[in-house]
Amino acid sequence: MNKVILHTVMLLAVGLPAIAAPDGRALFESACVACHRQDGQGGIGLPLTKTKFARLSDDYLYKTIRNGRPGRIMPTFDTLSDAQVRAIIDYLRTWSGTESFNHPEIQMTGDAARGAKLFSGYCVNCHGVEGRGLGKGTGQSYSREREFKVVPPAVGNTGFLNSASDAMLKDVITNGRQGTLMAAFGRLGLDEQAINDLVVYLRSLQKQPPPSQQQAVMPNASVIVDSPEDFDTTLENLKQALSGYNFRVFPDRSLEKGLFPEWEENRRQMTIRYCNFNDLYDMLKIDPRLGVGLPCRITVVEQEDGQVQLIAMNMAVIARLFNNDQLRDYAVQLDDIQRQILEEVTF
Repeated sequence: MNKVILHTVMLLAVGLPAIAAPDGRALFESACVACHRQDGQGGIGLPLTKTKFARLSDDYLYKTIRNGRPGRIMPTFDTLSDAQVRAIIDYLRTWSGTESFNHPEIQMTGDAARGAKLFSGYCVNCHGVEGRGLGKGTGQSYSREREFKVVPPAVGNTGFLNSASDAMLKDVITNGRQGTLMAAFGRLGLDEQAINDLVVYLRSLQKQPPPSQQQAVMPNASVIVDSPEDFDTTLENLKQALSGYNFRVFPDRSLEKGLFPEWEENRRQMTIRYCNFNDLYDMLKIDPRLGVGLPCRITVVEQEDGQVQLIAMNMAVIARLFNNDQLRDYAVQLDDIQRQILEEVTF
């Protein structure tokens, strides 16, 4: 009998109210669909194919949801309860028509140095140096320029290695991945010891998982600087500085626009929207989710005491929320440019 049904029957038998099990489908739709899409076709996140699930264990899926992929797009879902994570896995099993594929419990022995050389020769062109991954972001998209239809996983990623067993790594290297470009190296000339050496090398890249994002202390998500000039002068200086850095500047927009009738808007609180479309497109190629919070605006505010301030997003901090190292590195560069502009305006 299903464990959830058995638990419900036992509660009813002793006269206690039954506790409804978490809804796996609802949880998947709220936590996973945005990246993996409704039926797991993939998009921002990797596709969740039935052939892939057929060779994965429930333990691997559980740890993947828990650990995420630090520095990649897959976040850490450490706020979900164990029952909620299990419910998502049950839904995925039902949807894919698969059961847990349990690899044997083994710890590989081999030569990590030889494995590193083998990795450089056979794996680095797809998985990147030290398995850090190639391509912009992860997942699948037909609308973005990328080297692969489906970007190969970052096999040196802490989250992946904390989730995958030695036996699973060996299985994938030996038998490949059906429906992907991952070759079956066991049939392409690598003997068992060479594959063991590769597994030992990958395991040597493993580190302890970082603290959860919820526990980490985040710096201020905004940048606020005082202007030595009056409101109108500051506004004009900002437009000139943005143009000098090759940004397109859009018409002024009141911070209160849409909140009050136009004649009641505070015209001493104005947002300047700006954009370099080449930079914007490059960032969207790395992670389309950025579209929900584009950091292309600086607000000029005159306080009651007459002090004028410029307020902007801290791009380097905002980019952290997307759990994507490539996006973060790009955002740090743009954040530096934005700070130079603010410094030029307020110098």
